[in-house]
Amino acid sequence: MPYSFYLENIPERAKENPRQFLKPTAAELDNLKVGDPVRLFFIFNFKTADGCHAERMWIEISEIDNDNFKGSLTNQPVYIKDIQVGDEVEFTRDNIATIIVKPKFDETKKAIITKKALHKRQINWVMRSKLNNPQDSGWRFFHGDEDQDYLDDPNNSTIVTLESVLQFEPKLENVLPSNGSAFDWDDESGEFVENKQYSKSWWQFWKQ
Repeated sequence: MPYSFYLENIPERAKENPRQFLKPTAAELDNLKVGDPVRLFFIFNFKTADGCHAERMWIEISEIDNDNFKGSLTNQPVYIKDIQVGDEVEFTRDNIATIIVKPKFDETKKAIITKKALHKRQINWVMRSKLNNPQDSGWRFFHGDEDQDYLDDPNNSTIVTLESVLQFEPKLENVLPSNGSAFDWDDESGEFVENKQYSKSWWQFWKQ
């Protein structure tokens, strides 16, 4: 029986869209050993009510045979039902999306995102505000060209997990654990860059 998912080929997708699909370096992949955690993208062969199309999940490597790997799933899928935490997964070097020893922040925390940014699956402005509740990360995400009338309408924003945002903006992985409070996407560098000029004013806006 076929699985309800397939594993993303990271080099192919990174070539098509380097902003949304990062890949480990050859040296990082060469240095992998049994026991190391790696993250894979499990792409759905089904549709979800909320439009999610993939789960980014961790595997602990148990076997390495040249470019082929085996490992056990270390987190419980939310959408996928035909594999469970602890199940063995076979994958290749090209399926490895991330190599991080320890998560830098809690990806289950919530954030506010404008519906425009969510629909376009692109974030160009990021800022941090006061926490509304224990599950709130404080992060707020924008497409970047929303006007004030749009932002003032609460129906134009929604709540998401940091995990769901990282599915389409993986370079935020370096922003979210930082101490900065405002960042712009910079096309020239291909990175999110701290915007110190506007940081204070946006902080005051969201404190209101």
